[in-house]
Amino acid sequence: MKLSIACALAHHPKLLILDEATSGLDPVVRDEILEIFYNFIQDESHSILMSSHITSDLEKIADYITFIHQGKILFSSPKDQILDSFGLLKCGKQSFGMLDPSEYISYRENDFGCEILVKDRYLSKKKHPDMVLDRVNLDEIMVFFVKGEK
Repeated sequence: MKLSIACALAHHPKLLILDEATSGLDPVVRDEILEIFYNFIQDESHSILMSSHITSDLEKIADYITFIHQGKILFSSPKDQILDSFGLLKCGKQSFGMLDPSEYISYRENDFGCEILVKDRYLSKKKHPDMVLDRVNLDEIMVFFVKGEK
């Protein structure tokens, strides 16, 4: 993989298009590859279009995230905006029944109550100060978009 990336960079490209560039690599090599990518994009005339299922890699180097599921774009926004705005609201089933459905994307019920992916973490915290509200990562957001109840 390092050799392939070195060959690609040797041509001084403006754009790299990568598909699962870090999958199957051990953590140390993956970190080295991500560092190479990060250094490449520090020059604002360079870009990387990267397809990956390893969301932790995307959280490290991506500026924008587009999530495509079954051929449909479910969301596309700056990564920092996504991670800053979404939140995971935790409450009992009775409290969940009082939520406005326009506040959330989806929810999951469990033995302890409900976990709800909310669109606006700050608004939810204002409206429901007594409920637990956690930050979410890209993995959790994507799982709720695909597997959560609407």
